[in-house]
Amino acid sequence: MGIQTWFIFLGVAAMTLIVWDGRRRKGQRRATEVGLSTGLAAPLPAAQASLQAVASMSEPAGGTANAEVQKTVVPHVEEGSRIGMATRVLGNLTAREPVVIKGSIEGAVIAQDHHVMVTMSGRVSSHLEGREVSVDGQVAGVVKAGDKLTLLSRARVEGSLAARRLECLAGARVRGEVAALGLSAGAPLVACAQAEPGLP
Repeated sequence: MGIQTWFIFLGVAAMTLIVWDGRRRKGQRRATEVGLSTGLAAPLPAAQASLQAVASMSEPAGGTANAEVQKTVVPHVEEGSRIGMATRVLGNLTAREPVVIKGSIEGAVIAQDHHVMVTMSGRVSSHLEGREVSVDGQVAGVVKAGDKLTLLSRARVEGSLAARRLECLAGARVRGEVAALGLSAGAPLVACAQAEPGLP
């Protein structure tokens, strides 16, 4: 056999392995997604190991308190509408499912019975309303959460906030008014955690 024949043979073998590996990974991903949605399966060992590695890298030297807070705060958003980073919406958005905003919306976003998430790259101006609202991007205008409003560390909010419960991480910036929805007299809107030793 000539050298060209060997190269063709090796090319076909490599392509076969690539296709086989792609199908294998796709099957694993499907099994994990189905298991996670039903709550029956655990994440793949490789994915679990990578998550543990990331968690250990982000863990502060003084302990795990901050890492535990980060784990409990970042909400999981089930399937729903997703506004991509390259998408710019001029107008109102009304949804009957969860909404994740990575792009820009100039207008009202209303998902009254669902979770609304504004990611780090997301921007909303005018009005943002949902049962639970999480902000890690920029919002200007009225933000109303029927249950809980979470301001993550990169949140930049200018306007009025209204929620039954408010959770705000260090680093979030708010300029405006904060109001409580449907609370009895004397009930706290914001739950304050104890400061870590060494912090003012």
